[in-house]
Order: sequence, then structure tokens, then C-alpha cells
Amino acid sequence: MRNGFWRVAARSFAVLFIAEFGDLTQLATANLAARYHDPVAVGAGAVLGLWAVGGLAITGGRQLLRIVPFQWITRTAATIMTILAVISLVTAITG
Repeated sequence: MRNGFWRVAARSFAVLFIAEFGDLTQLATANLAARYHDPVAVGAGAVLGLWAVGGLAITGGRQLLRIVPFQWITRTAATIMTILAVISLVTAITG
């Protein structure tokens, strides 16, 4: 099986790890842990929140694939990312 469970799980982990590493939510989570002096409770809440968002993304993605072909989703995402990159570049240049 080309896309076995562990391969898909590893890719999903890598995507989430890269997306969340140094993200504003991670900084806010660290701030909450420092503020309330309860890193276990804050960590548990953060993990549960991430799992909830992941579950919603998986469920929503499966439903979306029933309606819209994957190729269209990929092209739409690429277009949105290109637009955001151009906006970021223009903002960085013009200040």
C-alpha cells in the first residue's frame, strides 16, 4: 500500500508541526502557561483544541471532496496562497 497509515500519519504530523512551530497560538500558549503557572492544564487545553481543529478539518475536508474535485481545491488553495504572497511582498517593500 503506497499511502499506508504510518506514511499518512507522518505527513500529517510534519505539516502540523511546521505550521504550528513558532505560530502565534504557540506563543500565546506559552504566555498562558507562564501567567497561570499551570503548564499541564494549559498544555492539555492546547492539545485538545488542536485535536478539535484537526478533527473538524478532516471531517470538513472529506465532505468537501464529495462535492468539489481535489484538483479544484488544490488550484484554489494555490491561487489564495499566491495572492497572499503578493500582498505580503508588496507590504514588505512599501512598508
